[in-house]
Amino acid sequence: MGLYENNFAVAFTKLLAKFGVTCYQIHNYTNLDQAYLSQLKNGGKNNPSAETIMKISLAFCHCCDKVKLSNIEELFNSVGRSLWVK
Repeated sequence: MGLYENNFAVAFTKLLAKFGVTCYQIHNYTNLDQAYLSQLKNGGKNNPSAETIMKISLAFCHCCDKVKLSNIEELFNSVGRSLWVK
């Protein structure tokens, strides 16, 4: 494992459940491969790119109007990234 513990699967699964969004809905909005999204959800793939995380984040925002910036930050933080410029 790299410098950061990869918790993307945990954060992604948590947000899917919290907002009632499915990988299929994420796929429809992002055109990311459904098998890849399932691997991200199940921990089979680690450390998605910032671009992929942003696509997933925008899909959450599109599918549910209750998503907050702090939820999106959770996804980025789960792989040691941040939306905030320091």
